[in-house]
Amino acid sequence: MIPFRIGKARFTRLLLPCFAVAMPGVVVVTALAQLAPGEKLLRMMEADRIPDAVMTTNVSVAGRTIECGLWIKPHAVLQPVSPFQAGDDWLRQTTVTLFNRTNKTIVYGSLIMHFPDTGDCRTAPCAGATIEFGQIPVVDAYDARTGKPFKPNHPEMAPLDWKPLQALVVRIGDHMDDIERSYLTKLMPVTEVTQVNLSRGVFFFNDGMKWNGTFSLPDREHPGKFKELPYRYFPGAREHNLPPGYNP
Repeated sequence: MIPFRIGKARFTRLLLPCFAVAMPGVVVVTALAQLAPGEKLLRMMEADRIPDAVMTTNVSVAGRTIECGLWIKPHAVLQPVSPFQAGDDWLRQTTVTLFNRTNKTIVYGSLIMHFPDTGDCRTAPCAGATIEFGQIPVVDAYDARTGKPFKPNHPEMAPLDWKPLQALVVRIGDHMDDIERSYLTKLMPVTEVTQVNLSRGVFFFNDGMKWNGTFSLPDREHPGKFKELPYRYFPGAREHNLPPGYNP
């Protein structure tokens, strides 16, 4: 498990090694890329699953969709991971489209980026950054260790109003401050990044429910802690609330 921090709260999320993208019953192994001059590479480090609250439906750079390991059809076809030509400001021009599969409104989300240019993220540590959008509900905004409220990293942000069965486009260029404040910039300029490993982070709903691989509810007797819901729990039509164009 790789830990990451939002405000003063510490969360964990399982990340796959840099050389593998997995889905139930399928593992697609790809070597760490040797890129030609001008080439870039973005990998989704986890395949979406039917139980997931949020699916990634598209990643584009400068308005052009790239191949980064997304599902084309759940349980059937996995998109390849392909290098693409882009300029030095490619991260600023990257957009990630997410889809809310649940019947609840999402008010906060995050994406986790790791940078293999600084280490292979497997045998050698690599720099990472967390991009945040929206606001964590007040009922959830407590330090899990101390039980005390914490201040958000971005108090100027309004909560998301991301409705059920709707798409959300995250523009990485709107969150460059998060990347530039990360440890990456101590190792290399952002404009020299050629590879990114991307994962979904944690998402909060307007009623305080959390999803970061599984669903959980705030433990009101122990602020900052959560009670995990059964694995099969899904707020909505689990087998049917798929993004447009997806077929189970």
